[in-house]
Amino acid sequence: MLCPEPGSFSQAGLALAGRYTELVAERLEQSEFEAAAVDFDAVLIRFNTRVRGDLLAKAPRLKAVLSPTTGLDHIDLAAASRRGVKVFHLKGQNRFLRTVSATAELTITLMLATLRRLPAAIQSTRLGQWDPGPFRGREASGKTLGIVGCGRLGAKVARVGRALNMNVVVYDPFVSRLPAGVVRANSLADLLGGADIVSLHVPLMPETVHLIGADDLALLKDGAILINTSRGAVVDGSALIEHLKSGKLAAAAVDVVEDEEAILLGRRHPLIEYAKQHDNLLITPHIGGATFESVERTDSFILNRYFKDQGLLV
Repeated sequence: MLCPEPGSFSQAGLALAGRYTELVAERLEQSEFEAAAVDFDAVLIRFNTRVRGDLLAKAPRLKAVLSPTTGLDHIDLAAASRRGVKVFHLKGQNRFLRTVSATAELTITLMLATLRRLPAAIQSTRLGQWDPGPFRGREASGKTLGIVGCGRLGAKVARVGRALNMNVVVYDPFVSRLPAGVVRANSLADLLGGADIVSLHVPLMPETVHLIGADDLALLKDGAILINTSRGAVVDGSALIEHLKSGKLAAAAVDVVEDEEAILLGRRHPLIEYAKQHDNLLITPHIGGATFESVERTDSFILNRYFKDQGLLV
């Protein structure tokens, strides 16, 4: 088994893998990974490594891809299916996923950090300043939190929002039951028009690419805040920058951006370039699931599923 990004995995997970298979765990760039993967039966990856169709075509020995993630846009699932390569992932593992709270917690953290202008305030003290005046923030209590997608994560965020005395409104035509005290919006437009803060919790699929575009952002209240911890391509990045520049959006905080691979390849990314010069956009490097607890738990879950499939565990 090859693991090209061992820093993204827990020591317990790597130790588990090493007990049942010959594990090679070393940091590899994408091109190095693709060259090495042809000699392995299985690969253990997270978001920063891509498994494309061209790699699968030249790696007949490869029979399994293990990715302890719910998002799978870094794997060519159609090509894997055609070549008989099993993909072990977390999507649809709802009973297990209910025990994982990291991304929901990050969502709330980003919301509060944005409302209270925490990054700028912290930076000012690092510069030796002690003036609270420029960093007067806003409270969550009494604000309307609009949640797009009320599955596992959206529901967790909704419950915390209610605990913070927020009015929580949800748009999700595919969910019948909502958390207590949460109101259902009739349409995405209705939700966007009434929310002070909008938080996105939808999977990436053709229907959700640029789900939030220029016309949608224009529906928001003046001074609204956007939070995205789902997938970068759900939001039109160019439109987001324009609405931040104009002041239509007071701020945004995102853990994901469209075309994250470009960043890994060292290319300039427009959202990151904007964030370098403006403090109304916070970007974290796809750390939603990156807690010690969640990483160890998800590593163990995926590896146990794989080793059971191989007949090595019962």
